[in-house]
Amino acid sequence: MSGGSAGLPEPIPSFNWGAFFLPPIWGIAHGQWPGIFFLPLWVFVDNMLRNPNAPGAWGTVLGVSMAAVTLAFQAGFAANANRFAWQRVAGRVTPERFAGRQRLWAIAGALTVSGMAVWIVVFLRAAAGGA
Repeated sequence: MSGGSAGLPEPIPSFNWGAFFLPPIWGIAHGQWPGIFFLPLWVFVDNMLRNPNAPGAWGTVLGVSMAAVTLAFQAGFAANANRFAWQRVAGRVTPERFAGRQRLWAIAGALTVSGMAVWIVVFLRAAAGGA
């Protein structure tokens, strides 16, 4: 695992998967409050894609476009997350320990997103079978 080019010590990666998968939770835990704004963006995307009163194809196009924009912003947030978080704790934590904690965040985020995906599939299958 190589360090980032943004002045991060060697064991710290430049992209933070924990911040990508769980931006509101990771952001609050690391003092990066802009991560909170991803939650309402995803709620908006969900409403655009699942709203029965959406304006037909344009609602779907807008929803998919907003999903792409939100993912792009989320990737930008994750690309800068370690740099900002490291600046907050650089004098108190070793780079190895910081990188290890961020690995745990990445695992927790991946498990959370995987669990949510399974829950959504089960929910949609149950709704389709019950309708």
